[in-house]
Amino acid sequence: MNPTALLEVIKPKQTLLLMITFLVSFAVAGGGETLPVCLLATFLTISGTTALNMWIDRDIDALMMRTRKRPVPSGELSPKACAAYGSLLFTSGFLLALQVSIEFGFVLFLGLFFDILVYTVMLKRKSPYSVIVGGFAGAMPALAGWVAVEGFSLPGFLIAGIVLLWIPSHIWFIAMHYEEDYRTAGIPMLPLVVGMKKTSLAIALATFLMLLLSIAIYFAILLSPVYLAIAVPAILIYLAKVIGFYKSPKKENARKMYKLASITLSAIFTAMLFGAFL
Repeated sequence: MNPTALLEVIKPKQTLLLMITFLVSFAVAGGGETLPVCLLATFLTISGTTALNMWIDRDIDALMMRTRKRPVPSGELSPKACAAYGSLLFTSGFLLALQVSIEFGFVLFLGLFFDILVYTVMLKRKSPYSVIVGGFAGAMPALAGWVAVEGFSLPGFLIAGIVLLWIPSHIWFIAMHYEEDYRTAGIPMLPLVVGMKKTSLAIALATFLMLLLSIAIYFAILLSPVYLAIAVPAILIYLAKVIGFYKSPKKENARKMYKLASITLSAIFTAMLFGAFL
């Protein structure tokens, strides 16, 4: 079995970004000696969920130029091996998480539930609004970071809400760029159904709500003004770019917006870290 294939099916870049949201949330909540266990549990559950997603989506991945070289559709990794690998990773992480707390394990389980059952199996191939519901999966690592330290409380939900509102930018802009791929695979992403202009308007609304949440976090966690000084301008700049895209939507610019969305999320979580410790 090719070790590179095992690495590729957990999408290292995506997993790293989600791990950052977990780490920052954990640190802002006050941290603790459970960090090594929580870190490993979160990494394993995210990786396992991602591998299972790759196993389920192997048929549509084979149809898309962007994804046809992934390990399963390309034949580097068999479907059975991918399913077993993903199951082993998730189960190991989930059992480890339960050693920390039932609440922590439950949040990580919700990541699997929303990503695999709700988004991938039930909605992705049927509804243009699948990303909105599927976004809950991407928000779970951030919530898990807070819950691991403080349990269920308002700040954790606010931090997770930032990721939830960011997800549409992350997926819909890339769907605009690879529009033909999604049409070929028969995936009814919102840009394909309502067009780029209306979709970018929805992204602008989500970004505005993200701005409001970021301000609410400042008061909920009592961060230093450094947080606002970084987070608010970053979101406003991104919002201005989204509005600019709305006024003149072009497929060739969608990939740039996709990258800018990731930079913006990174800036917000970096701001939280600075705001908590400076």
